[in-house]
Amino acid sequence: MTHDRESDRVESELRRLILTLELEPGAALSEADLMKRYGWGRTPLREAIQRLTEQSLLQHTPRQGVMVTPLSVFDFVDVMDALAMVIGPSASLACRRLGDAQLDELAGLVEHLQTSDAQHDFTALAELDYQFHVLLAEATANPYLRDYLLRLHRVAMRFNLAAWQRAGAASASQSEHHAILAALRARDATAVRDAMLAHIENARQRIVGVMHNGE
Repeated sequence: MTHDRESDRVESELRRLILTLELEPGAALSEADLMKRYGWGRTPLREAIQRLTEQSLLQHTPRQGVMVTPLSVFDFVDVMDALAMVIGPSASLACRRLGDAQLDELAGLVEHLQTSDAQHDFTALAELDYQFHVLLAEATANPYLRDYLLRLHRVAMRFNLAAWQRAGAASASQSEHHAILAALRARDATAVRDAMLAHIENARQRIVGVMHNGE
């Protein structure tokens, strides 16, 4: 049990390094360097790498070994297409099942998002944005749907952060969070679905535009 908890901890810490771009997209990973830098054991690290590979955050290549999955605009489009297929009905389901305490937590996240945006703290912004979607995914009360949504949002998080850092702004998405929150407060499942679909489509257009301009 102790070993399982250790591998879970390593997985969580390594995922954070990837999602916040502290480990850069396309960077080759050295087990020895990671073990020395973070004090991780070899077996928990290898188990964490295997899980993160299954989550598409790491990948194996013949020449470089394990590397952080690069950010490709084509991958991003695929992720957003997958999200668009499920995010509307999922948001409607979350709206119907969301408790008052969860709604208050979402409102707090939206406030923190606005503060991070004003401070141009894009790393914090990306983490808070991810937590916003985590809470909504959990509110569906469907573990299979939750896990599918979280896998997609984890991948999208890196693209969000990279795009906000390149553009130097993220205010457009904050108004969309407010619209989603307002629809949730009104318990209007149709409005929540529409607001979430608009959020995903607008994010697609913003990020693809920034990534193309940055190439």
